[in-house]
Amino acid sequence: MTAVQEVRDSYFAWAPSEDPEFAPLLIGGGSIGGKGRSLLFAFRVLWDSDNDALKSVILPRSRYIGTDVFEEFASSVPNLGQLRAEALSGSPDAARRLEDEFLKAELPSYVKSALQSYLAEMRDPVIVRSSSLQEDSLKYSFAGKYMSPFLLNAGDSLSERTEAVEREIKRVYSRIYFPSAVTYRQKHGLGDDLMGIALMRISGRWRGRYYYPTTAGVGLSYNGRRWTTRIKREDGLIRMVFGLGTMSTTRGYARTYSLTNPYLRPEGSNSYNIMKHSQERFNAIDRETGAHVTINVKDIWRDSFRCHPDFSTYANLYLYDEEQGYFTPLDKACIFSPAEGKVCMPFESFPRAHKKFFETMSKLMPLLQEKMGAYADIEFAYEPLDHRLELLQARPLWINEVHDISACPTYPEQDTLLRADRMVTDGCSTDIGRLVLVDHKIYSESGDFQNIARSLGEMNNRLSPNKYILVAPGRVGSSSPELGVPVRYDEITGVSCIVEVGIPRTGQMPELSYGTHFFSDLETDEVLYMPVFMGESNNVFNETWFETTPFEYGDHKAIRLYHGNFQVYMNGDHNVGIVACVP
Repeated sequence: MTAVQEVRDSYFAWAPSEDPEFAPLLIGGGSIGGKGRSLLFAFRVLWDSDNDALKSVILPRSRYIGTDVFEEFASSVPNLGQLRAEALSGSPDAARRLEDEFLKAELPSYVKSALQSYLAEMRDPVIVRSSSLQEDSLKYSFAGKYMSPFLLNAGDSLSERTEAVEREIKRVYSRIYFPSAVTYRQKHGLGDDLMGIALMRISGRWRGRYYYPTTAGVGLSYNGRRWTTRIKREDGLIRMVFGLGTMSTTRGYARTYSLTNPYLRPEGSNSYNIMKHSQERFNAIDRETGAHVTINVKDIWRDSFRCHPDFSTYANLYLYDEEQGYFTPLDKACIFSPAEGKVCMPFESFPRAHKKFFETMSKLMPLLQEKMGAYADIEFAYEPLDHRLELLQARPLWINEVHDISACPTYPEQDTLLRADRMVTDGCSTDIGRLVLVDHKIYSESGDFQNIARSLGEMNNRLSPNKYILVAPGRVGSSSPELGVPVRYDEITGVSCIVEVGIPRTGQMPELSYGTHFFSDLETDEVLYMPVFMGESNNVFNETWFETTPFEYGDHKAIRLYHGNFQVYMNGDHNVGIVACVP
């Protein structure tokens, strides 16, 4: 057994129930699941370190419900076997019936009592996080396969607040048997799962009507898909947003930093590109509605200075001109029209203003990696003015490492369909018989985003079980259709390589979205990925080939199917990726 494997085995063997500092946080027996166990392990490591900054990292006020509770509860649900079978059919009505039966069943009395004790001292919003047994896995993250609902936790009645949390726990339990989770487990040859729960205070504070942390995000101790060879894979990275961290785990806009050189942006130095990749909306909890909302910074930026004296650390004013435009400092007295410019959040001043944050993260993630025996994947919230860092999740990061990839072959110009020069990892896929293209012109002009996404899913089903290459504008799987095709990941199950094409004039710009559910699925399913930026040097989008080569239409005119002998080669050392069609 290797030293790394011994460390990894020790990590998986660690049990919080045997730790006197964490045992009082547990409710019921069995495992508390992957998210809960991994997070408490991380705090054991940090608090046992000899680094004062790591010892000061904050564990959110929380409780963890064991899988024994789930088994006891599920056994009380009548006709569960029949409900499971009906839900697996994919019928929304069947899934609702299953959830309704879960909601009617009662949690054990000792669980209710423990929840009430916790909530008696907790008046901030809370999140009920899924923490299943199989989420405690090196490879399978189950990102986005279950649910983790938010609760306002408002009102004077403790019993009502407790009942609301109980309801959401039951809903999370029911998701064990929903089609998205069951098919994911079946796809990867996994058996039945058991659900633990992590009940946690949501990081942040009330700022007028809204509740949110100033910043939040994800961190990875390994950067296998570098945007420049000037940074190393082992440097690690941070993907940060203003507001709740939900924005950082979806395919929206966020600020990505290399921990060793936070001034090197993936977007480069062009002001227009930086503006197009900068956050303009953020997530918060609304006191008046109790909902998780998305707020456009243009609507509240002047008021933000009252809550955030350092707001200009995150936000800038971008002004248009006849060239690439430019950024200028922002203060609440700025006057401009929408035709002249806009406020966005490039986080340009953040590295200089908060060096302590990067110093802490550059120690935290390598230490977790060392103690887990695997690369680290974390979620965090950070209040910069207080240097208050909360760790919300810490788990192993699965990376498909392919070695001994030779230099990419040289193809004739007419046979090179796509070429990339950043965010490329090692890998190859040869003799692929099909390529599916989403026509960027029709996609942008038609505005028929959802129908195009569903048509892409139909094409995927038609090609199954054959693998294919997918080429699409912007971000595949984006929840914002203007950024890219809003296809669900289960609608592209046959893809072996995704190429995202950047179209500057329409604002559809690729981004790997490190640490997101999309990123996790790519790694787990060993899907190759590369971004191509039209018009940039060392990038190729061979429109001549796509316009002159025969193809078949999908169910929508924006979807094209090409047949041929397609080859994909990627070399991470040189940051070069190529898709070619060999005669």
